[in-house]
This record gives sequence, C-alpha cells and structure tokens, in this order.
Amino acid sequence: MSPSDFDLELEEIYNRSVGQLLTDHFDAAAFDALYLRLCEKAELIKAEHVVSKQVLHYLLSAQQAVQSRAPYVHAAQQHISLVSKFAMLLGLIAIGEAPSDRLPGVPRIV
Repeated sequence: MSPSDFDLELEEIYNRSVGQLLTDHFDAAAFDALYLRLCEKAELIKAEHVVSKQVLHYLLSAQQAVQSRAPYVHAAQQHISLVSKFAMLLGLIAIGEAPSDRLPGVPRIV
C-alpha cells in the first residue's frame, strides 16, 4: 500500500474528532489520535513527491473546525493550540519533513 493511498483508519479517526466537533462535542482523545495518525502519515510521505489529498484535507479541516467551533464549544476553546499544531504539521509536510525531524533543544544541521 502506497503512503498516498486512501487511509480508512485515518478517516475513522477524523470522523470521531472533527465530525463530532461539528456537532458541538469535542473529544480531546480523538483529536490527539488524529494528530498522531497524521504525524505517522507525515513520516511515511516525507520522501514522496505526491501528498495525499486526504491528508491535506484532514489537516486543513481539523484546523478550521477547532478555530470555528472554539467560540461555541468550551472544550474546543481550551484546546485552541491544536490549530497551530495542525498548521505546523502541514508546513512540515510541505517541505518534506515530519515532526520527528524537529527535536526540541537539538540544533538542526543540514
């Protein structure tokens, strides 16, 4: 299976997190699982020249959902930092990197 193939597990996690938030229910564990799964995907696709539209859609949608529901869902407001985490992950994917490539306190030598 190619890293760019449609990922059913990712879809299920997305529905548990973003799908539920759109009905005004924020599940922090589901968002953590979504972020971790997207980090795994980032690791798999960092050497690829093509990035899955599913990954891009879920990253952008997760950011937008948390940001748009934060004024109305208290738990989403408490986890507003997820917006920047998903944005950073999208940026890393765009430059062919993954979060494991950026370790805090360790200088980057290229």
